[in-house]
Amino acid sequence: MMKFKTSVTAVAIALTLVACGGGGGSNAPVTPPVAVIPPVWTPAPAPVPTVTPSDIQTSVPAFSYAVASEEYVFVTALNEFRSDIGLGLLAQNTLLDTVAAKHLDYVLKNDILNGGTVNMRTNDAATGRSMFHIEQGDKLLFTGIQELDRAKFAGYAGSYVGEELAFAGGRGAQVAFDGLASTVYHRAGLMMQSVNDIGVAVGKDRSQTVVMEIGTTKAQRQAGDFVGLCPAANQTAVGLHAGVETPNPFPELSTANADFPTKTGYPVSVLGKEGATVEVVTFTLTEAGAAEPMHARIVTKDNDPNRYLSSNVAFLIAKSPLKAGTVYTAKFSGRVNNVVVNKEWKFTTRS
Repeated sequence: MMKFKTSVTAVAIALTLVACGGGGGSNAPVTPPVAVIPPVWTPAPAPVPTVTPSDIQTSVPAFSYAVASEEYVFVTALNEFRSDIGLGLLAQNTLLDTVAAKHLDYVLKNDILNGGTVNMRTNDAATGRSMFHIEQGDKLLFTGIQELDRAKFAGYAGSYVGEELAFAGGRGAQVAFDGLASTVYHRAGLMMQSVNDIGVAVGKDRSQTVVMEIGTTKAQRQAGDFVGLCPAANQTAVGLHAGVETPNPFPELSTANADFPTKTGYPVSVLGKEGATVEVVTFTLTEAGAAEPMHARIVTKDNDPNRYLSSNVAFLIAKSPLKAGTVYTAKFSGRVNNVVVNKEWKFTTRS
């Protein structure tokens, strides 16, 4: 028992000396204090959003239209328009050319203004669409009620077909195209993203009627973060006012008098990927040198009076025409699919 107690005492003394730093004349080695370094915390990197890449046609085969033809002029103008916005080009499809030509023949033959029995300026009761887009089975040159029906009749195997009509009034297909591009609803059709084919026919009638068919055999796809602007940044020769169209996107204005040339500006639009939602916080158009933006309407899917627009596009239309040969600045602030987007760009109107 005595031996056990002596050992405990010796250990206790040794621990005391170490705690005091060695003390007195002891020859015991001194253990330096150990610095405690706190661990460095590195935050995990924020996840990078995955952006779906684009899959679009940036080039198409040469057209078979004669270079001097109105069809060549129209399709070339449309592809230049799409390229400026960043959309895929459209390739000529001869079956859709046939569909366009046959529907043009139907319209010209049966229009009441040409001695036929169909008032093309009324709407079809069954579909609500303009009779320009509907064929009736008991009328001459009938090939199908709507454009997809007519395309199938011609042998086109695409999953979608859309149609637009315009009138050049003897001034050429470029004028007809410019008229479509200056509207709200018809421009939205020109900016469809998934289509990849086109066919067109231009009449030799007094109105120079243009029929355009666009279709999808292999869908094009824009990048997930796509934002397109129209007019494009630094574009020149931009129009001055909105074009008249049916249906009318501005119910307070008349299509029968001078309301459109005097009470609208050329539409400015912001476009997201198909299926996206464009939300507007602010959207303005300002003339160079002006202190304040122009008074304008903003039209989106939420307030579209005719429920034609999709959620991926927003239009700004001034309440007065733009001035010729003038620089304008457009500013958009909002969200596209909940991602903040701020755009500022300039364009110049035609002289």
